[in-house]
Amino acid sequence: MTVSADDEFVNPPATADVPSRRITRIVTARAEPQRVWAAISTPEGFSRWLGDIATFPSGFVAGGKGRFAWTGEIVLAVEVLEIVPEQRVTFSWAEGFMSNAATTVTLSIREDDLGTQIHLEESGFAFPQADGESVLRSLRSLAQGWTLELDELVRFVESE
Repeated sequence: MTVSADDEFVNPPATADVPSRRITRIVTARAEPQRVWAAISTPEGFSRWLGDIATFPSGFVAGGKGRFAWTGEIVLAVEVLEIVPEQRVTFSWAEGFMSNAATTVTLSIREDDLGTQIHLEESGFAFPQADGESVLRSLRSLAQGWTLELDELVRFVESE
């Protein structure tokens, strides 16, 4: 995180790690950890920053299955893999239906001097038969998406 000329925090963008085929981003939100936790561990929270719709019929619990959707765009099938209360959420997701193309997303939080640090990692990208340049382009595009989504998360938790 850097500070701009007008003392506004500027979180760095997500990064693409081509050899390990993963995306990472660390941001800081000037918000209490409990507020951030609610935004990353409940369907209501997710629907405020990650897509428009988050549905989990059996609840957002380990083993729970549901969907994230962006109206008019895509629907992702989701399976919650792990929840460590007030610390970490891990889920797998894939477009349409769960498949071997699913990737794993982990969102971790911890309190810091400025509020709450949020660490994102998405891994498990397959890219079968893609050359190195195609993998790089794909990961950069996905990293841009996470930059936008986590910026929305920060705005949401800092707004109320």
